[in-house]
Amino acid sequence: MTMKPNMELNSMMFFEAALEEQRSNLLSDMAAAVSECREAADQAAQLSEDGEAGLLRMTEIWCAMNGVPVIVIFEGGQSELLASVVAQIYAYLIQHPTRGPQGLALYVELRYMIASLMMGEWFD
Repeated sequence: MTMKPNMELNSMMFFEAALEEQRSNLLSDMAAAVSECREAADQAAQLSEDGEAGLLRMTEIWCAMNGVPVIVIFEGGQSELLASVVAQIYAYLIQHPTRGPQGLALYVELRYMIASLMMGEWFD
C-alpha cells in the first residue's frame, strides 16, 4: 500500500502553533519583566553577574533586531539600561513578530532569560 501525500494539508501547522504559543507566552512574561525592571531601576538595584551577562545578551539581541552595529553607547545605570533594553525588545516584538526556526529560537531564549530575571537571579 502506498500513501499518496495530501498536498492540501499544512504540515507546518504544529510548528506555527508552537511558535505562536511561545510568542504569546513571551509577550506576557516580558510585560511583567518590563515592570519589574523599571521598579528595580527606580530602587537603583545592582545587577548580579548573571544580570550583567543577561544585559549584554539582551543588548546583542536588540542590536541584531534593529540592524545596529554591536558597539552601542547607552547612558544610565545597569538596572536602567536593562529596563530600557527589555522594553525596547518587548515593543519591537509586538510590532514585528518573528517567524521560522530563528523566531522560535529567539522566543525560547528570551523566555528562558526572562524567567531567570523574574526569579530575581539578575539582581543582587
